[in-house]
Amino acid sequence: MKAPYRVSSLAFAFVRMWRGWQIIVPVIVLNALIQALLIWPPFTYGTGVWTVLSAVVSAIVMAAGFAAIAASALKVADGPVRWADAAPAIRENAIQYGVWIMVWGVAVAIGFALYLVPGLVIIGLTPFLAIAVLDGQANPLRANFEAIRARLARWLITIIIVMLLGVICCYIAGFTAFFIRGSIATLLVFLVGGWLVSWCVTAFGLIYRGARAPAQVQ
Repeated sequence: MKAPYRVSSLAFAFVRMWRGWQIIVPVIVLNALIQALLIWPPFTYGTGVWTVLSAVVSAIVMAAGFAAIAASALKVADGPVRWADAAPAIRENAIQYGVWIMVWGVAVAIGFALYLVPGLVIIGLTPFLAIAVLDGQANPLRANFEAIRARLARWLITIIIVMLLGVICCYIAGFTAFFIRGSIATLLVFLVGGWLVSWCVTAFGLIYRGARAPAQVQ
């Protein structure tokens, strides 16, 4: 395997993420369409049951899409990635991924409920968690911290840039929702946001691969 990245993992990810275009493009588009449909006015009337149901469906769709993108990120360092390449990682680790993503989601929600900083800290300290789960690691949390320790400077630089991008994008998404509103705004936000997430996850996937095989990337 060639080095997953050289000077910048984000720069390499910007190019190499498209090796998995057969996965990320349909996932981003389908997720954006579903998220937009979930707030389409004709489906939002009535009792609060729909609100809860739509939130659950939204979370499941995003989690499934993230799994596909993360599985692609694990493989792009080796070459083009197709569904057949990513499917085994998802299928073999689906239950473990579901459990970990729920635990992670609850932890992040509690963190943000306490204050903004705890939520961001939890996110910042677990960028490799989902990737490690799909990599079949017996203890994904330990693998996550091992990757951080092995590529400490790279993780720190990348996570700072990603969080800055996240803050900027949140403001842009807010303005978009304010001026456009409704399903069209949701569609635009998830299309652009899906691409940005794919880019960042691919960067962390490259860092993770480098951390797991240090002898191959010297």
